[in-house]
Amino acid sequence: MMSSRIFTSFTEDILKSKQSKRGVMIMRDAISLRVSSKGVIITLDPERDFSDIKSSLNRYVGEAGDFFAGVNLFVNLNGYNCLLEDMQELISGLSRFEKIENIYFINEKENTKYRTTDTILLNRTIRSGQRIKFPTNIVIIGDINPGAEVIAGGDIIVLGKLRGVVHAGAQGSIKARVVALVLQPTQLRIGNIISRPPDDSGLSEPLRPERAYVKDGAIIVEEMKL
Repeated sequence: MMSSRIFTSFTEDILKSKQSKRGVMIMRDAISLRVSSKGVIITLDPERDFSDIKSSLNRYVGEAGDFFAGVNLFVNLNGYNCLLEDMQELISGLSRFEKIENIYFINEKENTKYRTTDTILLNRTIRSGQRIKFPTNIVIIGDINPGAEVIAGGDIIVLGKLRGVVHAGAQGSIKARVVALVLQPTQLRIGNIISRPPDDSGLSEPLRPERAYVKDGAIIVEEMKL
């Protein structure tokens, strides 16, 4: 018989009310990434200032490490009116991705800003202090260590031990799920629902893989059948 547990949950509105005094704001990224058969497509948000685009790009460069090694990058201007000096800064920023193959610029208007149906595969452990963020599903072959953070627009699947901070459905979807061989996060978020594990959750490791999902406004964790 499968067992389940309920994480202590609260909505993001409560978190925002606690953070408002410190001026914390939650905004969508000025660029989005998705994987295609040709390589990685980076799409600009034409409604954002170039300073926001540059800031988002710099953050992705810092988080990606050598993940894009040997990959072609396609920069979709998405109707953005890019000045010559802006283009030069984009090329300078993109060239900081480690060991990328080629950079191509395209200009194709997209109807949606994010696609959560694509999947990013990371074949490594996410260590303390590292922050991974993609507007897609994320599959990690490795662990998420305490002090690490993973944010996904869709589902998060960890073929290892999940002991850091994760946020699935980061664009607001409460249909996203988190699956791990060992599910012991320090904080788990799905959509706008934020939770923490029970106080006794770290006493022993689960015997089976578990999945977390939202039901009736709370995050439920249950064992999975193998």
